[in-house]
Amino acid sequence: MTNSLIKVDRVRSVDEAVELEGWGADLLGVDLTPDPRFDDGREISVEQAVAIDTRLARASVVPVLDLAGDPIRVLRIAEAVHARMVQPVRRMIPPADIRARLSDAGIGIVYGSIEIAHDDDPSWVLSDYLDAPDLQASFFQADVLPEYRDSWAFLRDRAPEYEEEFQIADLNELAGRHPTIVGLDYTPGNVREIIDALPLVRGLVLTLAERANRSDVRFHSYAETLGVLRAMKGQAR
Repeated sequence: MTNSLIKVDRVRSVDEAVELEGWGADLLGVDLTPDPRFDDGREISVEQAVAIDTRLARASVVPVLDLAGDPIRVLRIAEAVHARMVQPVRRMIPPADIRARLSDAGIGIVYGSIEIAHDDDPSWVLSDYLDAPDLQASFFQADVLPEYRDSWAFLRDRAPEYEEEFQIADLNELAGRHPTIVGLDYTPGNVREIIDALPLVRGLVLTLAERANRSDVRFHSYAETLGVLRAMKGQAR
């Protein structure tokens, strides 16, 4: 990877945030509105997000919220947690007035809820974004092959058998053109291999959850996430 950026989403407490930061997390997504993909109560209040921010020494909070609402409220929340970027709770391009206010404040946008299926044409993945002016995109956050539990093994071993399948090379090419962070089925056993195979990707994303509302949504438990981060540091505890 071009850097070792680590983003963990759906953090819900100061204790989680501090421990994740200690194991190398750089960006901590916090749900300030319910994520429709999940049903596990991980959304938190603005006051809880502020408490998390005050305890962080290095990592940054990324508020995940409705970016189609009041631009003054969006900016107020971002500034309250000293956010360098914000993220919409669903796949969307925020209205121009919100993008403009965020830009004036030096705050970028993480375009999340992007899912790449095994049969996607690489040119389609970001096509709905690229015609929009002034995106203020800090990152495009893509979950890769979430329909497969063994998504990395499929991408590495089976996709090359079919030219029309989405390939590792397609992911690297996409990331070379646009700042991309990716979610995969990271484990302590595969995370370093994935990092080595994706040199143009900006970083990895792990999404914390206990329950999902769909069978094709990828997430990691808190314990699984810590295991991956420890493996990246070459440590166990």
